[in-house]
Amino acid sequence: MYVVILGAGRIGVRLARWMLDSGSEVTLIELNRRRLEIVKQSLGEVAIQGDGCSSLVLGEAGLSRADIFVATTGADDVNLLTCQVAKHHYGVEKTISTVYLPEHEDLFKMLGVDMTINITNLAIECLETGMANLFAEEV
Repeated sequence: MYVVILGAGRIGVRLARWMLDSGSEVTLIELNRRRLEIVKQSLGEVAIQGDGCSSLVLGEAGLSRADIFVATTGADDVNLLTCQVAKHHYGVEKTISTVYLPEHEDLFKMLGVDMTINITNLAIECLETGMANLFAEEV
């Protein structure tokens, strides 16, 4: 399986490492040159530097042969745009995106992003569960 991941932050790098460990081929796209060098030291030559909104960069990443595209930047607009380009211009079958503003999640789904991970709601659910467990221990 070939996976292209946009964003080499914590989520993108951990996902790339997991996919590589499972035997998948991965390319990470990262705009920040410094972060890219750190990723290359950790994961090897699986990352390229560039703007994920650029068709030249997406082409260099081999998006036209990707099975899955995952957008993990901190910007909902970039994530949505790149998922749309991946699916409709490059023919990627499955797109996945992080979503930071809960009110954007329905838009992502309406526009055909196959899977969304709502980071804000996920964090709140974890905090609620953790706090509930702490209070239950006190009783």
